Amino acid sequence: MSQHEISDARSPLALLRQRVVARLLASSLLGRLPTGMIPVALVLFTRGSSEGYGVAGALAAAYTAGTAVGGPVLARRMDRTGQTRVIVGAGVLCSAALAALPFVGPLTGIVVAVIAGAATPPVEPGLRAIWPTVLGEREVPRVYALDAASQELIFVLGPLIVLIATAFGPAGGLYAAAVIGLAGTLWFAAAPQSRQWRPAEVEERHWAGALRPPRLRRVYVSMLLAGLTIGTYPVAAAAFSEASGHRGWTAWLVAANAGGALFVGVWFSGRSDRVSPGRVLPWLLGALGVGYLPMAFVPTSSGAFPLALAFSVVSGLCLPPIITLVFLAIDRLAPAGTVTEAFAWLITAFLVGSSIGAAVAGVLVTAAAVPWVFALACASSLVGALPTIRVLAGRDAPA
Repeated sequence: MSQHEISDARSPLALLRQRVVARLLASSLLGRLPTGMIPVALVLFTRGSSEGYGVAGALAAAYTAGTAVGGPVLARRMDRTGQTRVIVGAGVLCSAALAALPFVGPLTGIVVAVIAGAATPPVEPGLRAIWPTVLGEREVPRVYALDAASQELIFVLGPLIVLIATAFGPAGGLYAAAVIGLAGTLWFAAAPQSRQWRPAEVEERHWAGALRPPRLRRVYVSMLLAGLTIGTYPVAAAAFSEASGHRGWTAWLVAANAGGALFVGVWFSGRSDRVSPGRVLPWLLGALGVGYLPMAFVPTSSGAFPLALAFSVVSGLCLPPIITLVFLAIDRLAPAGTVTEAFAWLITAFLVGSSIGAAVAGVLVTAAAVPWVFALACASSLVGALPTIRVLAGRDAPA
């Protein structure tokens, strides 16, 4: 086989030409699209009320808390009984709760938001559990990279769909999230690969599940700190734009960050099978932090926008390779019978870190200055690199 043919075989398009990959990836992205829709939908729905952003923040926090707790619980159930019943049941409950939110008061709304979050269908960890069962050993790292890159589309398309849906009323974004999420969930659950997936048979299951291995816990700590870095950025971008006198810059800076991540994720999908996770992951986490630091030195002036835009692209470059290598680490470190739960804990760790990052960034912007937020983002990932050192020692050969 020529070098050109080898390169074509490794390309993202070669993966997407496989019907099983295209079907699973597209359906899972549709099912996960509400993740990028709900925060914006809540703001647009509550902005007309007297409490406004306060209610939106409380509902978003309740939804996030529910997701962080419910994800591992549902995933553990899938590791014991299979995917179909859990995913479909959760999808129906989550969509019903989202559709009910516009009809309840703020206090009841918080309870409903918790239910919606806790019932978020575990499509994402379910997808990661399926990949090794339907693809060859050398294809798994590449599809993990493509999967990680495609997640950026959720946070680009999600808010756009909400803005379109609000043309039908303030609650249009919530209704759209409910319908789209349920459609994607059912589409994913109907896939033969999901229906036929069976959990590993284990004689005895430890109560700690996927949290039992110390090295896996170290990975989760690192991802919590990486999530903190990522969570600071939207707040910092908004504060930077406002200090520069151009609030409209925020969307462009966030889009540039996501665009950089999407580009590198697609590029990395053709090379991820040649990378040793245990050796490269700590360096990538360090580079992620360093990538955010230049934004601390960009002046808040109109003429600095092109520079801020360029640095925003740079700050997004390392995330997809990091996520890809963490997927591989989890696949190798998860105890038998806990693979879905292990991926769910990754989502929870990243989500909790991101929420903490956004909250701390808000405090820093108010009490100090924008550069300190970017300094925090840098420091968090640098510290997060430490637990991953030798996390795959002795078993980090490339797949």
